Amino acid sequence: MTIRNPLVLVALAAAIFAALGIGIWAPGDPMTKLKVTTGYTALILIFVLGVAVLLEIASGRMDLSQLLSEIGGGASMSRFQLLIFTFVIGLSFFLIVAETGKFPAVPAEVLTLLGISASTYAVSKGITASARTDSSKAPPPSAPSAPPSAAPKGEARGDGSANP
Repeated sequence: MTIRNPLVLVALAAAIFAALGIGIWAPGDPMTKLKVTTGYTALILIFVLGVAVLLEIASGRMDLSQLLSEIGGGASMSRFQLLIFTFVIGLSFFLIVAETGKFPAVPAEVLTLLGISASTYAVSKGITASARTDSSKAPPPSAPSAPPSAAPKGEARGDGSANP
């Protein structure tokens, strides 16, 4: 993806300089300054990338109409479930980190739910792919048989009379 909006590039440059400024004037030893600078730089880069994606979506250059649809049309419930589960769990962890300031341990139940959701999506893709290949391997319809009156000359027809 190329960034076509010059405002995003200016914001990116300003963000990097702000992160470096925070790192230079942050109190503490050099290792703490490096950690703070790296953290703020990563945060700002992710934020600017998110803004760039939102600008692309808003301008219509990034099409999301096929995000949840299947090949034959219509919405995919398995894709929707995976998307919603991922957003709910991600938002939950973000709120926990914002409240406590620490990243919590990820419970096995959360990983199980995400695994079930991802497995549902994978099985759905497998079923869709196999249905597509089965329909493409279907034998062509057989040619209609010749009517009984089309027997070659001199041979008997089904009614007992011969073709002249």
